[in-house]
Amino acid sequence: MTGTPPVVGVVGAAGAVGSVAVTELHRRGRHTLRLAGRRRAPLDALSDGLTATGSAPADGSWPTVEVVDLDDADALQRFCAGCDVVLNCAGPAYLVEDRVARAALAAGADYVDAAGDDVLWEQVRALLAGAPERTAVISAGMMPGLSALLPRHLAAALPQPPRALLGYLGGRDRFTATAAADYLRVGEGFGQAGAALTAGVRQSLPTRTDVELPFFPEPATAVPYLSTELERVARDLGVTDATWHSVFAGPHVAQVLRQPPTGGDAAEALRRAAELDAFGQATYQLFVVELTTAAGDARTLVLRGASASALTGAFAAVAVAALTGGNLAAGLHLAGEALDPQLAVDLLAGSAAVSDLSVFDGEAAHVGGHVEEAV
Repeated sequence: MTGTPPVVGVVGAAGAVGSVAVTELHRRGRHTLRLAGRRRAPLDALSDGLTATGSAPADGSWPTVEVVDLDDADALQRFCAGCDVVLNCAGPAYLVEDRVARAALAAGADYVDAAGDDVLWEQVRALLAGAPERTAVISAGMMPGLSALLPRHLAAALPQPPRALLGYLGGRDRFTATAAADYLRVGEGFGQAGAALTAGVRQSLPTRTDVELPFFPEPATAVPYLSTELERVARDLGVTDATWHSVFAGPHVAQVLRQPPTGGDAAEALRRAAELDAFGQATYQLFVVELTTAAGDARTLVLRGASASALTGAFAAVAVAALTGGNLAAGLHLAGEALDPQLAVDLLAGSAAVSDLSVFDGEAAHVGGHVEEAV
């Protein structure tokens, strides 16, 4: 896209993810932003906060705000009209599904979604059949998203193709109600808990509690999770052994994961448990990704952020920047598997959501003690 700055409409702009994405896009000053949400007060507060920074966008325009109910398809399509790209940060993803994508593509805009799974992929693919000139990017979040891009970036630092992948993602963090609802449904159409790849075959792995993990500052619960995204990345990199863990520090979340309540209270129980674990503590999210070659050469990547919402919002903004920068062809893309890893990492490195992104020679267990030197 060339000429005047592209117009980017952000749905769910004032939420935990959307506000970070909006702030990142505004900071770069290369887009005209339109902000949508259910309530005006948070939108006005976000817009006022951006104005208070004093850093005007390149074209001199400031973000505009509009109250939009996702249940009102006509209002949503009116908001999307005139946008070059629509970024969806509203959730829970399992309730929003493809309704923002439908409105964006019908209005002639390209589309980016901070969330996305195999179900959304099929929904958006069907929509693009009627709009083949448009571009859509989904799974532009922390996981899925960064969880695919970071192994791809790390692979470029290896002298030979990797044979094994080991990953940890998590920390001590809060869950929004939306994030808790989506997490509890993550197995529906996205992967299998308690599983890993060994010699290319799915194997069962147990959850470990109160375990010391490399680079993590405290004992935590590590839940093995084999996503369809990880299986694709392993296949593309030539990896035969792939193990990924979701990591949770704190006793209350661990208890809910061991004995989740039934019914509609599960998401709220997880949100409250995370709030208790975060009370009086600094929150953090850690990616630890290790790749090893058949010859035994290993590299470890560590990315640190303050929260899952912040990292998701930052990567969603990266996906928008890549799309408006002309780095993606028309069609449907998974952000973590389609974006150029070096471009994405360079953009992330300038984000306030990322406090450190370092690559170490050696296995995670051996170099984990050097974490303080890299901060």
